[in-house]
Amino acid sequence: MIKGIIFAVAALMSSPALAASPPARLADLSWLTGSWQGEGIEGAPALEAYAPAAGGQMVGHFRQLNKDGSVMFYELITIVEEGGSLAYRLKHFNADLTGWEEKDKVVAFPLTAATNGRWDFSGLVYERTGPDAMTATVVVHGDNGKEETLVFRFRSTGQ
Repeated sequence: MIKGIIFAVAALMSSPALAASPPARLADLSWLTGSWQGEGIEGAPALEAYAPAAGGQMVGHFRQLNKDGSVMFYELITIVEEGGSLAYRLKHFNADLTGWEEKDKVVAFPLTAATNGRWDFSGLVYERTGPDAMTATVVVHGDNGKEETLVFRFRSTGQ
C-alpha cells in the first residue's frame, strides 16, 4: 500500500504546472544536519539523518519502521542546488534493499516556496518548529484514490 502511495506522489510531482522555484541555497537548510528521530506513518518510529553539505549536495537517509519494530522501508536522499534554488531527490528501498523506482529514475521535488522556517518541496513540506524540532508532511493519494496527509514529527538527537 505505501509503495502505491509514494508512486502516486511521484506522479503528482512530475506535473509541469508546478510553480517556479524561489531562490535558495543549501546553507538555508544547514540546520537539518544531524540525526532526527520521531513518529512517522501510523505513529511508528521514524529516523532521518543528514550529513553536512558538500559538493553542492546534502545527502541523507530515512528509515520508517512498522509498529512491531520491523523495517517498512528506507529512502536515500539528496538535496541539491539547482538553478539558484533547491531540489529534494530520493529513492525508496524495501527492507532487503531492493529498490522501488526503476534503476535510472528518482523521485524529485523542486522547491516551490520557502518562508519563515518552512520549505515546500512541491508538497513535501519541512517545517522547523523549534531549535531541535521539525515536522515533515506530504499529501499522498492512496491506491483507492483517497487523499491523505502523512505527518512526521521529529526531534534532533543532537548528533
